Amino acid sequence: MFKIGLDLGYGYVKGINEAGKAVVFPSLVGNAYERPLKSLFENNQEKVIDNMHLVLMNGERYECFVGELAKRESRNVSYAFDQDKINHPNTRVLIAASCLLLFPEDKRPVHLVTGLPLEQYIHKKEEFREMLKGYKTLACFKGDEKVTVIKFDKITIFPQAAGAVYCAIMDDLHKYLVKGSYLGLVDIGFRTTDFIVFLVEDQLILREDLSGTIDAGISSLYNAADKLFTQKTGSKLDVPEIMRLISEGRIFFRGKLLDFTEELRNVKAETARIIKDRLKAVWGNKLDFFNTVFLAGGGAKDLQAFLTDIYENTILLREPQLANARGFLKVAELEEKKVKVAK
Repeated sequence: MFKIGLDLGYGYVKGINEAGKAVVFPSLVGNAYERPLKSLFENNQEKVIDNMHLVLMNGERYECFVGELAKRESRNVSYAFDQDKINHPNTRVLIAASCLLLFPEDKRPVHLVTGLPLEQYIHKKEEFREMLKGYKTLACFKGDEKVTVIKFDKITIFPQAAGAVYCAIMDDLHKYLVKGSYLGLVDIGFRTTDFIVFLVEDQLILREDLSGTIDAGISSLYNAADKLFTQKTGSKLDVPEIMRLISEGRIFFRGKLLDFTEELRNVKAETARIIKDRLKAVWGNKLDFFNTVFLAGGGAKDLQAFLTDIYENTILLREPQLANARGFLKVAELEEKKVKVAK
């Protein structure tokens, strides 16, 4: 089977397939419309991932802009902020768009490994599995005649932060698999932050009592940026402008370049403090026995400067935003090996 690791985050979709193709795009869906002038300014080097005009043909034809195109050109663009993300219509759209980018050319059966935040995983993994089992749609990108049937032949649901741990330790198992020590990982997402701890024995043993989900993430920056801008100008920002303000710390408005760098830095520090306080309350004196605390997730880079004092050996993963997707792919590879051994 062709293996795909897919992390359907509240802020960004991250995926990687067994051929090594990786994709990252904003979890944004917006209204589609015809763009008759686009060819005037188009060049052949433009990436498909930056111009996803998705067409779904599942009974009725449905078109929408996804990712960067939705951020750039949709009149009404939204994140799926619902707690019940599994049944949100945007989730089905994001699955289709990412799979068009990651599916094999030769139409081999697909093994999809994806995940949920830790607390959602405990309560909703079967519901998510059933949704994906029944998922089937015909899809293509506008202007591409090749229609793909998107369905999954095997589905594995895995806790999000646990996927990132697989990614974290595989480069140097000898260094991290020290018996009697603990490994912790903090996965800073858009809406939530997951933290997970494993005790190292002959195998990794999940310590559920030391793991959980914190209702804080990078979305707090979005809310703060929106409020700060409104307080200073009396106007509101759309999602694309909020993303620009957070990315650059400044925004051009009514002839002036407004600088919010210091205010946003304070918000990052406060968000990191909330995360650290919860971690230290849960981990307590067990922290003294940790080998390493890994930082993963799209928010890890934003908050790294404020989180390095969690523990003396705190490491930011390489490409932290893709850590879960890479870990999910590793899970698919390990499952495939188990099947071969069983045969």
